[in-house]
Amino acid sequence: MVNSDPALAALFLKQFAWCKVVGGESVAVLTEPESRETYAEAAQAAASALGARPFRIVLPSHAGEVGAIAAINRGNASSTILDDLPEVTGVLSAVDFIVDLTLDGLIHSKQRAAIQKGGARVLLVREPPDALARLLPTAERTARIARAAERLGRAKTMTVTSAAGTNLRVDLAGAAVRGSPGFCDKPGSSATWAIGAVLVYPPSAEIEGDVVLAPGDIVYPFYRYVDRPVTLRFKGGFVAEIEGDGVDAELMRDYFARWGDPNAYGISHVGWGLHERALWDALAFYPKGEAAGVDGRCFAGNFLISTGPNYAANRHTACHFDLPMRHCTVALDGEPVVETGRLVDRP
Repeated sequence: MVNSDPALAALFLKQFAWCKVVGGESVAVLTEPESRETYAEAAQAAASALGARPFRIVLPSHAGEVGAIAAINRGNASSTILDDLPEVTGVLSAVDFIVDLTLDGLIHSKQRAAIQKGGARVLLVREPPDALARLLPTAERTARIARAAERLGRAKTMTVTSAAGTNLRVDLAGAAVRGSPGFCDKPGSSATWAIGAVLVYPPSAEIEGDVVLAPGDIVYPFYRYVDRPVTLRFKGGFVAEIEGDGVDAELMRDYFARWGDPNAYGISHVGWGLHERALWDALAFYPKGEAAGVDGRCFAGNFLISTGPNYAANRHTACHFDLPMRHCTVALDGEPVVETGRLVDRP
């Protein structure tokens, strides 16, 4: 018998309903020693209440990576937690639903494709309880994200401008579009609980222009608000120059260079936030490590640009930046979908 917080179990029950967990399904709750124990208990209780068959897998921490070392490496775009455990990959490939409570997340593992190919739905849960409750899915937001993804899928180009100096053009030919409503209800799908955004992975090298990070924009994995402007000059789909004389620019230059990988500088994905309840300033209130930054990545009207791995371009690297920006205008084929940081909801 699982002893869980009734309020937390009820919250997981609501989320699992969005993920269409039903009686008889197998549910794997995947954890490691530093995972939230209360979440594991709540997940098992909620799955049981729905008539599903939950079980728990506790993975060992990364060999040689604990404490500060693990915290530093957690900013990258790869999880190696299953690399030496092919048997666990086999088990996960055969289940219906996975509650991913690991610290890096299966989304950043090379085993993810094989696991989801078997039909498993994977839900990553990282945010604190109040954020999970505040950012639960709604039917209206889900429909809005679907409309945005459909519109993005028809577009040929994206342009992004801002008063700070951003002027970027992205060729969307052959791009892979993803709407992210915060739940996974189809076989082989994955989601992060609390997200609400639309993203596109462009394979084209025709991505040119400047991205100017202004004070108040966010840099992940540093979990830091920009204090002094940083200019990223894109040429041929890659960051060719990083300009700026503050600590923010120095940190980015150092982190990019640390990997010794040219792919680190490539475009990963671009998109915009659609979650009206996500908070730009959440980073100022949650202690580092308490939240994974979902609020910052999906607050309504942000422009999110990321560098690093891009599966549509068949390009992988362990270095990954997510850069949510405010006050930008995002246009598809010349028609704004975000105007100076405010959503424009058009069919």
